[in-house]
Amino acid sequence: MKQRRYNVGFDVGLNSLGFAAIEIDEQGMPIRILKAASEIHDGGVDPNTQKTGDSRRSQAGIARRTRRMRRRRKARLERLDKTLTKLGFPIVNESSLHGFDVWKIRALAASGFIEDDNERKCAISIAYRHIARHRGWRNPYTRVESLLNVAAPESDQYQQLRDNAIRVLGGEYIPDAATPAQIIDAVLAESSGPAMRIRTSTGSRKLGDRPGLISTRLMQADYAYELRTIFEQQHVPDDVARELMFRVFDAKSPRGSAEKHVGRDPLAPAKSRAMKASLAFQRYRIASMIVNLRVNENGEERLLTVEEKQRIYDRLASQAVEKDLTWADICSDLGISRNQLKGVGSLTADGEERVTSRPPQLTSVQRIAGLSDSKLRKSLLDWWNHSDDSAREAMIALLSNSVDIDDKRMIRPSLQQLISSRVWTIAL
Repeated sequence: MKQRRYNVGFDVGLNSLGFAAIEIDEQGMPIRILKAASEIHDGGVDPNTQKTGDSRRSQAGIARRTRRMRRRRKARLERLDKTLTKLGFPIVNESSLHGFDVWKIRALAASGFIEDDNERKCAISIAYRHIARHRGWRNPYTRVESLLNVAAPESDQYQQLRDNAIRVLGGEYIPDAATPAQIIDAVLAESSGPAMRIRTSTGSRKLGDRPGLISTRLMQADYAYELRTIFEQQHVPDDVARELMFRVFDAKSPRGSAEKHVGRDPLAPAKSRAMKASLAFQRYRIASMIVNLRVNENGEERLLTVEEKQRIYDRLASQAVEKDLTWADICSDLGISRNQLKGVGSLTADGEERVTSRPPQLTSVQRIAGLSDSKLRKSLLDWWNHSDDSAREAMIALLSNSVDIDDKRMIRPSLQQLISSRVWTIAL
């Protein structure tokens, strides 16, 4: 059987794939087409989202995140029920409640002390479990501790709920300190027509958007205020209230999730690369700049001496608060004129300073010194001056949101006070 010489080619398109087998002669010229075909495909677009053109990968990601959310939610609610049982609160069967009973119980628990011990515990449990299933939103980088001392609901979403209720009640006044459940209970008490929708429903193709009293998702701070009010009214011990608050608003924080994605240092593969904000990287940047400086003497450029390099490095890497250093300051330290400095610190062809060229500094201290809060600035500078580099690096890592706060707190107890303060507003 005679062997055929042939080439196979592919033509890859956005929504199709063409392929052919072409017979060729000894010179590599095509003789005839042995086989040609094309395959039409959907280009990775989900067939259920043809109008929007969402990819299969995108839809798979949505489904995966939804499954993870539901799995975590189920586990969280199971842990919550175990905590309630451990603390002596009953788990009330939800099927025994009808209509708006839950909202009325929540409002009752926030309005005054319930004398009957069994009724009081049942009311706390019902309100607590209902809030846990509709607990609102908070910034995932915000810690649960920020919800423990909410004095009053101040979110725009809460104010919108209150305004909606006042409008439905015909202008009747609702106190500023009313909990979300008390606001809804006030509307339900005056409603004599069809049952009112509590939450706005959107996305229904058949029914469309159906407005309710809660038009947008409330903040967790609003529900934390309601829980705190309930605990105070029902004389719940502080340690029990604190544990319940931590459990109901428990969430997996993204803080520290980037730590495992940091690349390895090419010079030390066993260690991770340093952050740009770290002291090690800032010092490396200063050192790499210094070695690229030159001094023009008698028409010839020379490298800096070891003494000159050390003098510049000590100035730029100093912990002293010294803002806006220029190349002229560096030249003054070296005892040379400005036009003698060459390399990365040279002037333009017109003898002017480069707008974007400034000597790098150890900027962490400058950022701390620039804080507008004088009390925080003073305490942080005092801590910085009495700490070693490892503690300073730990603080910078915490501010970067790239590490887990609890891990660092266990490693460095000295950071406990900083973690609890408003130091997180600093950008180093």
